[in-house]
Amino acid sequence: MDQNWNNGANGNSMPAPNMGMDPNAVPNNGMNQGQQMNPPAMPQQAPQMMPQASQGPQMMPPNMNMGGSAPVLNQPGVAVAQAPAAPKTKNTLIETLILVAVCLIAAGAIVAAVIFFMRYNELSENYDADLNTQIAAARLEEQEAAQKRLNEKLKEPYQEFTGPADYGSISFEYPKTWSVYVDKVGSGDFMAYFQPNQVPPVSDGNSRYALRFAIYNRQYDVVAKPYIKDVDNGKLKSQNFTADNNAISGIRFEGEISKNLHGTFVIFKVNDKTAVLQTDTDLLMEDFERILTTLRRNTN
Repeated sequence: MDQNWNNGANGNSMPAPNMGMDPNAVPNNGMNQGQQMNPPAMPQQAPQMMPQASQGPQMMPPNMNMGGSAPVLNQPGVAVAQAPAAPKTKNTLIETLILVAVCLIAAGAIVAAVIFFMRYNELSENYDADLNTQIAAARLEEQEAAQKRLNEKLKEPYQEFTGPADYGSISFEYPKTWSVYVDKVGSGDFMAYFQPNQVPPVSDGNSRYALRFAIYNRQYDVVAKPYIKDVDNGKLKSQNFTADNNAISGIRFEGEISKNLHGTFVIFKVNDKTAVLQTDTDLLMEDFERILTTLRRNTN
């Protein structure tokens, strides 16, 4: 077309556009006054999410984990900073202390249980040993008591011993399980020795006897004098002695009779003579005491 375009700005006419050009092209010169120009068509493209300027606090997507340990989901095209890790709380420290305390208590309980078990075993072993010792001692004591009862039973009935008539006819009872040996020496002294089962040799100065009975052909004061001196020296203890309803009276001595001999004896007067009844051992004191109770002086 040869029509001229009216320039809305200054009224100058413009040559008509070439029809061979793109019909959608717009003139590069001014536009008619009052004429609106359509924008050129843009090629169709898929919509894109454009980054938006951060203004104010960001809105979090729904159903997001708000805890400090979970990362924030990134939006496309938007860089979101990682949330800082929360500091350790007092609860964690308390839980650790409780765990340590429980472990210490458990360890202490185990150690205490081991010590208790070891102590229990030790006490149990000691108790068993003591019990066995006590049982053995009780059995031995019972055996000894049974043997003693048997020995006492075997002593019965007691035998009666009577000395010569010219020596006062002194008599007493002794166990039948004892043996007796009589010896009359040349000086006129009468000697009798008693011992369970068998009498040891009288010639041996080291022999010991359950009972000695002697009647010395000497005055009472002469026989008693050295023993009274030993009482003053502390070797012997003395006390008055009586028997047969006071028909026999004398002195009882206990202690060191001679250098290697300890025992108990009584001396008493028989007419113009002196009698001595003696035991050389403390093991048969019960027998000796019983014999003293049976001591008699026959006047017939």
